[in-house]
Amino acid sequence: MKKLNILALLIFIAAVVSMFTLDTPVTRDFQARAMGLLSPFIHSSSAIEKGVTGAVASPDDPRELKKENERLQIEVERLRIISQKYTQSQEENNKLRSLNEFKQAAPFKMTAARVVKRESSTWWNTIIIDKGSLDGLATDSPVISATGLIGKTGKLAAHMAVVILLTDETCRVSAKVEGTQEQGIIAGERGGLDLRPDLRLQFLQRNALIMPGSNVISTGEGGVFPAGLLIGRVKRFENKDISGEAVVEPAVDLSQLEYVFVVATQPAAP
Repeated sequence: MKKLNILALLIFIAAVVSMFTLDTPVTRDFQARAMGLLSPFIHSSSAIEKGVTGAVASPDDPRELKKENERLQIEVERLRIISQKYTQSQEENNKLRSLNEFKQAAPFKMTAARVVKRESSTWWNTIIIDKGSLDGLATDSPVISATGLIGKTGKLAAHMAVVILLTDETCRVSAKVEGTQEQGIIAGERGGLDLRPDLRLQFLQRNALIMPGSNVISTGEGGVFPAGLLIGRVKRFENKDISGEAVVEPAVDLSQLEYVFVVATQPAAP
């Protein structure tokens, strides 16, 4: 570039600087006009800068996002617990409604009771319920559910009773295979450690024609258990030395007992 051009450029820059730095009426008017011409560009650049700044500082802050995520997780867990409680309440209400309907429709006078204690060492032998002698219970009273026979009452306290389950070998019931003439005594097996012990219907005829799935019901003989109570279903038939035996699966899931009914020794009034 020629020296003359460089000199002219320096003079121009000096003039512009002086116009923006000198405080005279002329320079002030020139500064105002220049700012007016440049203001659209200044506003545009400011808007762009704010947009970029907002995008960078938007909810992408890791700490804020973590806090919000934790809050939402806690809220979801709280709602899940509420939903589970509601479902459990509905199931409990439906169960109690069904038990009440069964009690009203049954041909026996019964006392409803709740299972309050159960020990692992006697899991398949006994349970303890929250009704006793002062609630009208008597020893050797049948204990049933809407599904079938459970056992009978044993020792009594004022407001508590031991129930001897069908799977205990001391709880013996006169029973028969429905639809046949086969009749015998059903009882539990000593020392059964299976998850759900079977019952054995003994003293049947050898080579009896008993089909798996047949119902086993009480006969009413012996004076303890009413006739017609469902005890279980035949799993298989076995021939022994002098008689036959049927292996029977209990009709009631004895591992899941919550509520039971104790049948009164005297029949209900018609």
